[in-house]
Amino acid sequence: MTEGLKQQDLTDNEKINRVLNRIYRHQLRYDKKVAQLQADFDRVCKQMQNCYKELNFADLLHDTIINSTWLKDKSFSLHGWAANYSFIYMLYRILDKAKPQHILEMGMGQTSRLTSQYITYGNPDATLDIIENDAGWIETYQSQLAKTENIKVHQREVEFFTYDNTECRKYKNLQEIVDNQKYDLIIIDGPLGANQVLPRSNVLDLIKSHNLADNFIIIFDDTERKGEKNTVAHTVEILKEQNIESTVFHRNGVKAQTYITSSSRAFIQFL
Repeated sequence: MTEGLKQQDLTDNEKINRVLNRIYRHQLRYDKKVAQLQADFDRVCKQMQNCYKELNFADLLHDTIINSTWLKDKSFSLHGWAANYSFIYMLYRILDKAKPQHILEMGMGQTSRLTSQYITYGNPDATLDIIENDAGWIETYQSQLAKTENIKVHQREVEFFTYDNTECRKYKNLQEIVDNQKYDLIIIDGPLGANQVLPRSNVLDLIKSHNLADNFIIIFDDTERKGEKNTVAHTVEILKEQNIESTVFHRNGVKAQTYITSSSRAFIQFL
């Protein structure tokens, strides 16, 4: 009788353990599903918040440029891969209030329509160097830019290098163009930066070559991406190595931008 009870107890324990294991597996799947749903919910909420910010920057841009004396063509196409409203709004404010004298723009696009008008109608003594690797894009887009002899568009091929076992790209032989010029505004939206560990890294060479003016502003586009964040971090590190004090702040709508400024230009974060 005792042996029979012992055997029955073992059998019951096995059944209980099987049921408990099934419950545990179901709980794991449930927890995983809940975590995924929470992540999806958080992502949608963030997207909605960014869209709200974008609409706010669109309103700010409209109200800010409506009476601009130097922005003659106020029609921008700010969607898709192009610059977004947060970018154009902040860039306009920087041009209008900080009044940079020497601008380097890496990547031709909607921002070029803004910077070229600033040079042509707002500050004709200033200079603008635009770097673009796509010759076809230059041919198509250059006709949309305001024109003056102080605006130069340079076609430069990209070169590939390996960083952290990943292929990255940057403009080739950029130093031939910039020479000893010291830029007080550098706009970084090229070359193509997606899926790279250290994209758009020409700025690191520019700092090492002393192409930054004492009063400077550097704008990075697409800093919602991990690679661009990494390049920003390297930029801050090199500035510290060269004992250059700087301020970092961010703006974003549907895309994000990061701004690094000299201490003397820190006021632009409040524009």
